[in-house]
Amino acid sequence: MSVLPSVAQKTRVLIVGTGLSGSLTCYHLRAAAKKGVIPLRIDVADMARGPGGRMSTTRYGPEEIRANTGAQYLSTSSATAAALLQTVCASASPTHTPPNNSCPLDRVENPLRRSTHFVDSDNAYTHWLPRHGTNSAVKQFLYGGEPDRIVFESRLQRMAKDSTQRLVPLFDSGGTTSTYDIVILAMPPKDIIKFFNDDRRDSQSQADLHRRTNRGKKKARLSPDHRGVVLPPDVLRRLRGPSYVGRYSLALWLHDNEFADRAQEALNTRSENDPHPVLDMVSSQAGGVLVAQSTVKLWRQLTNSKGGGRHSAKSSILEALESLAGRKMPRIKKAKLLNWRTSQVNVDANAHGTGKGIVTAEDGRLIFTGDWCYESSFEGCNLAAEAAASAAIDTIVSSG
Repeated sequence: MSVLPSVAQKTRVLIVGTGLSGSLTCYHLRAAAKKGVIPLRIDVADMARGPGGRMSTTRYGPEEIRANTGAQYLSTSSATAAALLQTVCASASPTHTPPNNSCPLDRVENPLRRSTHFVDSDNAYTHWLPRHGTNSAVKQFLYGGEPDRIVFESRLQRMAKDSTQRLVPLFDSGGTTSTYDIVILAMPPKDIIKFFNDDRRDSQSQADLHRRTNRGKKKARLSPDHRGVVLPPDVLRRLRGPSYVGRYSLALWLHDNEFADRAQEALNTRSENDPHPVLDMVSSQAGGVLVAQSTVKLWRQLTNSKGGGRHSAKSSILEALESLAGRKMPRIKKAKLLNWRTSQVNVDANAHGTGKGIVTAEDGRLIFTGDWCYESSFEGCNLAAEAAASAAIDTIVSSG
């Protein structure tokens, strides 16, 4: 017997994760519900203070000078994905608070030298740069999905079911107190597993990184009428398959762009047969901003050391930048180091896990999605989001 309401009733859906995949899922799910005239309530939750995920844009100072500290571009390899990106970013988002009129995009003809880990070669992709920061495009899709409620700073701890078999997300802070017919988790699979029957520490879990800096939080307890959701072995195998490459990302706000320009040029013109041992990418951005991302090799050497290797990583990156620029680092107004444990899906290592599409459980009422389903690009995230939205609609219709 179905535990979902009939199609004539409003189905409650929760999306956890407001990175690119989660925000695209919200957008596609709302569009599909409107097309099929399906009453739907969409709630969205994220542990961060705002949307973006690895499409991260940090602002500094009264002028809010931006630094794209995660992905540098939105990359598309199909005309369909490119058209979607351009159309949505050019349209108004009336549900954004404050109202967001548009998200101007520039096509990047000469992208920065960096590792991409795409399925195809970098030449097969068109790269787009939002003028207001990469996460402005994420916001455009999230609010374009017209969510009924968004709650940030909400840390999910566990998934449970109540006596009526409705899904109950348990948060240790923030969150919602509602029960849901469908829950979509848009995040790395190693984090997804932790909400069910696997709480082992993992070097690729961003959740573990946050737990270390948020000690003292009590684990969510089950009430007498709730029981935890246990994922079957086949689902766990699928979720344990994909892996990521990690990187450090150092953002520096300087007084001018001369140093950043010289460092960027030096790395971009370096022979491909002579990769830099410390730096994978250097980006000189407007307003005197420099963003440098480390090699995977450096991240692997340092990430499991004391303090996540942050001090050593910062020192190594600064020293490498000075060597590239051929001069001392100018005075730094602000520095921010990020440990991206899940920087990009390691496509080459995941023939058995990546590219297999989304994963579902609980008769389609639990849906797991993210870039790991395909690849770490706008193209991959969009495919994963479309599949998640389609799966949710199929579950609703088949239960009606």
